[in-house]
Amino acid sequence: MKPVTGHRTPDPGLRTPNPDHRSPAFLCLLAVLVLVAAAGLLGVDRLVAQAVRDHLPKNGSIHRVADGISLIGGIGIYPLAALALLIWAWWIRPHRGLWRACLWMLTAEAACSLLVRVLKIGLGRWRPGQELAGQFEFFQGRIFNAKCHSFPSGHTADAAAVAAVLWFVYPRLRPLYVAWVVVMAASRVCAQQHFVADTATGAALGILCALVVGRKLDVLERWIAPHRPKNGES
Repeated sequence: MKPVTGHRTPDPGLRTPNPDHRSPAFLCLLAVLVLVAAAGLLGVDRLVAQAVRDHLPKNGSIHRVADGISLIGGIGIYPLAALALLIWAWWIRPHRGLWRACLWMLTAEAACSLLVRVLKIGLGRWRPGQELAGQFEFFQGRIFNAKCHSFPSGHTADAAAVAAVLWFVYPRLRPLYVAWVVVMAASRVCAQQHFVADTATGAALGILCALVVGRKLDVLERWIAPHRPKNGES
């Protein structure tokens, strides 16, 4: 089925995703995240986790808010939204920039989720609140035990991957993207589901996946959509 063609006024805030458009700021950010993760693994994780347990009881309001934010990030809202926009931009109102943005987002998040899952299973770090909290088991047969799937944080990784894509394709709301990743990471720590190093590593992986997929976006587009719409492009 060929997409319906038609004219559409482009959104001046939406940029056609450019896989070669890289910012040195991302390299600095990745370096900071690596340092934060290293500090966490060297002892900060336990200090923060203890402070959370002491000051944020599980039945408290902050803990419930953190759980709610985590729930939003864990119900597949990103791929569902991207898929809906992808269908809109391909079949209903053709728009190449939006189509490429959604393709980038879906692929980056899929790659990020797969990488995070492999690391969770392989490293086997126990979550906060467990008897062996913070310890790594390194693939000791607990593949299906979510209690030792702490490292890295999948919620934070997904949020960072989506935020990195949006950073380039719709720069008007950049502060909002950064704030969402920070809030998601903080919610996972406050909900006692992750350590600081887990969230910092997740954010770094999400950004890396978005940048790597962005470099291969032209290849993906040619492979998936060889007959993209010609009218109404922007």
